[in-house]
Amino acid sequence: MKIYPATSEDAHFISKIWSECFTQDVSYINNFLNNCFPFSKTWLITQDDSNIAAASLSLLPCYVKYSGKIYKGGYVYAVGTLPEHRGNSYSKHLTEEAFRYALKEKLSFLAVKPATETLYELYSRLNFDTVLYEKISEIDTEKRYNYDSDGLLLNDHLPVTREFRFLNNQVNISKLYELREKDLSDKCILWDKEILSYAINEISFRNGKYDYFYYQGNPKDGFYTVYYPSEKDDSLVHVIDHNIKDASTLEDFIFENSSRNNDVKNYLITNLPSNISKRCPVKIIKSGMAKSFVDDPDFNRFLSKLSLSLPME
Repeated sequence: MKIYPATSEDAHFISKIWSECFTQDVSYINNFLNNCFPFSKTWLITQDDSNIAAASLSLLPCYVKYSGKIYKGGYVYAVGTLPEHRGNSYSKHLTEEAFRYALKEKLSFLAVKPATETLYELYSRLNFDTVLYEKISEIDTEKRYNYDSDGLLLNDHLPVTREFRFLNNQVNISKLYELREKDLSDKCILWDKEILSYAINEISFRNGKYDYFYYQGNPKDGFYTVYYPSEKDDSLVHVIDHNIKDASTLEDFIFENSSRNNDVKNYLITNLPSNISKRCPVKIIKSGMAKSFVDDPDFNRFLSKLSLSLPME
């Protein structure tokens, strides 16, 4: 068995593993090869008697902000083994290689989003010892959430201006990056700018949207949402990333989207503020797992309360 870091010359091996493990959509695979692979670390594994890659794992750069400092980390991604080579513990060996790399490069943590409950058990055995969680709120488009306990409207709707809609150019990614830095640093593990751009592209393959609006006269305090329609229910939309802060902003988001799509009846929105989520059905679900390499109990408690934002499995 041989483990080695992949280069651009190994793209055909990566494409084969992705096509047999994840998707046969060539454009989706090329999105990874062109927009993520150059900014991340990928390892391949071969058998001793072969030079053909049998499995791969990628480590994407991410980070958290804590107590005025940036702590760099890595996100374990796209762990796949060709069907004929499964049963050889290749994913285990590749994950161990990612751990060795993290320690060598002095990363502060690793994170992963297991796709199934069984994989949570697997990654637990591979030293991911912290489970991360997130809140999922169910929002009914016909219901009003912008009332206080006495039934009074907290404030009237303000005119909104929509600046762009899922235009994945560098200007917009920079704007989104700034908003996430400002509003999500105490809630989420964050992406480097290049990986954020890839994540937004990845959402487009689910027919997703990236929306931004601001109240007239306040373009610097904008609000954004990243969402995609449910594959099983046309009336349901998953909002997986946002900086909605209050019920008034939530209702403006619903109003803006309902005016364009009358078929949407419900939104599933991650990590809404408690002043909104207490008014609607909420589920607490597993967001991912993490392993800290920092010998600081306060940092580790902070890390354990974060969720994975724009996670890719």
